[in-house]
Amino acid sequence: MPPPAALRQDSEAIRMDSLGKTSASRPPGQNGNANTEIPGNSGDSNTGLHKRSIYEQNGVAVCSQKRALCIATVVFAILFAVSLIIAFAGPQNDCPCAGEKPANLEAEDEGDDGGPFATNGEVFPWNNVRLPTFAHPTRYNITIHPNLTTLEVKGQVTIEFYVDKETNFIVFHSKNLTINEKMIQDRKGHRLKISQLLEYPKHQQLYLELEESKFRKRGNYTVHLRFTSKLGNELEGFYLSSYVTADGDKRHLATTHFEPTYARSAFPCFDEPQFKAKFKMSIFRDRFHIALCNMPVVNTEDAGFYMGTGLLRDDFQESVEMSTYLVAFVVCDYKRVTEMTSRNVSVSVYAPEAMLPQAQFAVKTAAKIMDYFEAYFGIHYPLPKQDLIAIPDFAAGAMENWGLITYRETSILYDPEETSTAAHQWVAIVVAHELAHQWFGNLVTMKWWNDLWLNEGVASFLEHKGVDHVAPEWGMMNQFILDKTQSALHLDALASSHPISVPVKDPSEIEAIFDTISYNKGAAILYMLEEFLLEEVMKKGLNDYLNTHKYGNADTNDLWAVFTKHANHSFDVKSIMDTWTQQMGFPLITISREGNAILATQKRLLLSPRENDTDLLTPKSPFDYKWYVPLSYYTNLQPRVTTNVWMNLTDVSFEVPPAVEWIKVNVNQTGFYRVNYSEDMWTSIITTLHNNHTVFTPADRASLIDDAFTLCRAGILNATIPLKLSLYLLNERDFVPWSTAIEHLESWSKMMSETAGFKKYIAFMKTLLGPVTAYVGLNDTGSYSTRLLRSNVLEAALIANIEGVVKPAKLLFKNWMEKGTRIPPNLRDLVYAAGIKYGGEKDWNYCWNMYKKTQIPSEKVILLKSLGQSMDPWILQRFLLASLDREEIRPQDVEPVIAVVAHNPEGQFLAWRHLKAYWPRFQTMFGNGTFTLSGFITVVTSTFCTEYDLQEVSEYFKKVEVGSGQRALEQSLETIRLNIHWVKENAETINQWLHNYLKIDKS
Repeated sequence: MPPPAALRQDSEAIRMDSLGKTSASRPPGQNGNANTEIPGNSGDSNTGLHKRSIYEQNGVAVCSQKRALCIATVVFAILFAVSLIIAFAGPQNDCPCAGEKPANLEAEDEGDDGGPFATNGEVFPWNNVRLPTFAHPTRYNITIHPNLTTLEVKGQVTIEFYVDKETNFIVFHSKNLTINEKMIQDRKGHRLKISQLLEYPKHQQLYLELEESKFRKRGNYTVHLRFTSKLGNELEGFYLSSYVTADGDKRHLATTHFEPTYARSAFPCFDEPQFKAKFKMSIFRDRFHIALCNMPVVNTEDAGFYMGTGLLRDDFQESVEMSTYLVAFVVCDYKRVTEMTSRNVSVSVYAPEAMLPQAQFAVKTAAKIMDYFEAYFGIHYPLPKQDLIAIPDFAAGAMENWGLITYRETSILYDPEETSTAAHQWVAIVVAHELAHQWFGNLVTMKWWNDLWLNEGVASFLEHKGVDHVAPEWGMMNQFILDKTQSALHLDALASSHPISVPVKDPSEIEAIFDTISYNKGAAILYMLEEFLLEEVMKKGLNDYLNTHKYGNADTNDLWAVFTKHANHSFDVKSIMDTWTQQMGFPLITISREGNAILATQKRLLLSPRENDTDLLTPKSPFDYKWYVPLSYYTNLQPRVTTNVWMNLTDVSFEVPPAVEWIKVNVNQTGFYRVNYSEDMWTSIITTLHNNHTVFTPADRASLIDDAFTLCRAGILNATIPLKLSLYLLNERDFVPWSTAIEHLESWSKMMSETAGFKKYIAFMKTLLGPVTAYVGLNDTGSYSTRLLRSNVLEAALIANIEGVVKPAKLLFKNWMEKGTRIPPNLRDLVYAAGIKYGGEKDWNYCWNMYKKTQIPSEKVILLKSLGQSMDPWILQRFLLASLDREEIRPQDVEPVIAVVAHNPEGQFLAWRHLKAYWPRFQTMFGNGTFTLSGFITVVTSTFCTEYDLQEVSEYFKKVEVGSGQRALEQSLETIRLNIHWVKENAETINQWLHNYLKIDKS
């Protein structure tokens, strides 16, 4: 179709050619300094495109007072009559009209006067947070000019759409945008007269209604909108970021983050994932900047010809169909490094020029993982390029925008001389995670956010496979249970958890489910699924799923269907997996023995004390909290031969030979469940661990530790069992079990800190850590897993104040500060923390200055974490206050600052007071809808363990708005209750056991 008709009737036509052109279109059976206008951004009151409010016309009438009074009387009489007709006539068809509430939609957010109300006081006719489904966008032409000096953004969007029913209105999204001009055209270029354009900020929606004509069924139309906004600093939407060069020069960039619901704050759009469309971007920029978008630049023009400025305009290739939350664009002064995949797809990493050497690892890793995922999925990456860019101010770890992935600097930059092994691994994991999304999430997208796990759970599962492919010596699949399974089991045992597939409506609810359940439990159940389907069936199913739904949307049932198909219907995958996705929690499998018969029973594990009747607070389950459980086990007779048994929503029994002494259930913790044994079985397992722990794999040893400590926390096991079991750690030298053990041992330490047995407990920790500390030493050498182990146990040894670690660490710090002696990257966490913890103001100031100077993102993280280790409360208070100044500490680093202070015994209550004192400021800084507020609540309150703490937290948050942090608040309150109960039930038992053990140990 030809370019749109002129937007004005006079001779001053708008240059739409520069802004974009329109066109039609056996288990169950189965920077810009110039303050310019975008071309054509002018008009007069005769056009219907106006620069005042989006609700007002521009004309002004002049008349006498008496005449005005008469006119007003007549107008009010007519309005009153019309209102009576509307009230009593009722709807004449199935299309909601202006002022009507759609009959087929649930009423939401109605005010006392029958709202909702638009910003001009009129009733907003569409009363649902979801958009109507009869309008479908097909193409966006977006032109945008961000001024990085004034922070003003000017833009225009033309949205081509069709409707599949006759209607006189459409509803779409807009947030904090000023609409200056508007127009509707049909496919022939004829303008349709707009009756009204209403805005309802609570739902972030615009309602556009035609005056006389209607949108006809299967008709194609174009809406043209000009708008202005401001570059914000909230790390969402289209916002401003900055970095400082090594010379102290501050540079600005404009960047985007649209997931889940922030595209609407950058341009008007149908901002729901099922409304996929093609996007064509044009971006105005200064000559010393570059512009990046999802697609490559196809043309760059000097904009001075029609703008009278020194600006350039970059036009980008039209995208494939994709959801609005995947759109991205950046204006910056970065440079890039580039690698090619085996199919010659360009992979580039963009970063400040001085940081480009740190981008080499990410770009090489990304190219290799792109090749791996193409082979794994059997589908070529569909775009002509893949850019990855380091963003200085970034709330998430990264964002999978199609073709332009944005990363926090620590998630993409790596210096082999300065970055630790753990930080090195983190870069690889995040790169792999976002690349997996290019297929799972981008090529095929969930229909709605209730299936967020289809994006995040799958990517979290596949990230380990991607890294394992490029670095098999890292043993990534052995670490899977640490990173995914155990953290998910911990959260999912709370009564305040939620199912993987959970109903959500508004942006605040959507933000709240970007959590451990969607990511880690989603990954863990897929790990379990692969164990019984086998990898080849998984790969075939994923390939089928992606090919069937590419460039479209799907839901969880679509995924289960392809797995059932490729398993030759030997499994009814939907029936099995619905029990894991549609109900919260997981089963505790209890193992008992009578003769040669093993009985396995299942019951939902809840950590909450039974006297609190938390079961009454838990939503009903469609499966009555029973699961299809793929039970795996081996025995002492054949410790490397796994047997599988299905528990089909029931208990199960099976026979074992008489010579069996012990049985290990849930082999390598591949199943998403916990296991308890009878007391004599625990005794046999513990005895075996003490005699020869290598009979069990590292993952199985980790799972035994994890289950024993957790079941004690739930009040199911006596505390003496995990204590006896942990004694085998004297001989343990593997990273995975030690990582699990340290997590639990340190948790006990925090809860024991105000009990009579605390000093004995620290002595016990020193005993356990002694041999492994001597084994790893303070030299940064050894295998990859040894370096991870060293970092882990030395930090634990510092907490336990083991002199053999503290003394040399303090010396290393002193030599670094006074002589500039280099500290190996894997020892810096330990050395910096020791120097700050046992040092004074001078030492703290030195690290603070190093934090501000360093150009190594991973070094900044270590220093920031260490600065919170001070034992001086006034220094910690100074640190907390510094976090309020974004010139000192970036907004995304505020939570880590508060977290490290909160976990410092000297700073726990300082952090709580700080959170209360500045909660309104945090709301302004981050917004109520972001997951950051959830993190604040969790990190500050999770270690509280007295009734006074519980009362104070509960009372404070009754008085303030927590937004998307509501679920995190509920989980934190439940955790505090758990801590109180655990101390009450276990402190004395532990104290007595430790007394007896330490007495024997000394003798």
